[in-house]
Amino acid sequence: MNEKLLKIFEFMKENKYKSIATFDLTENGDEKFFVVASLPNAEENKKAADLLCDKFDSDAEKDGYHKGEWIILTFGNIYVHLFTLASRARFNLDRLYKSKEIDLVKFMKKKKSK
Repeated sequence: MNEKLLKIFEFMKENKYKSIATFDLTENGDEKFFVVASLPNAEENKKAADLLCDKFDSDAEKDGYHKGEWIILTFGNIYVHLFTLASRARFNLDRLYKSKEIDLVKFMKKKKSK
């Protein structure tokens, strides 16, 4: 079970990240999760990325940070995608991974019961 995933998700909800979606991309027993969220602009995206890194792993990779329109943070097997609203609409990862979307709270309860 990946408690860090739930903690990241809860932190993002508490800090008002917008339209948070989670995706289980686990294959062949290798756990891999995407968390996708939106913020209004690149500056807020950068601040949000800094907050997450300060809270969970100051050494996390920050791909796309310099532009701030689509930032990917890597926390082990958890990949957090922070988009500006315009970039999220343009790249539409939600549609691409729609079949892999999970309700994280239900997903974690199910994993705990196993």
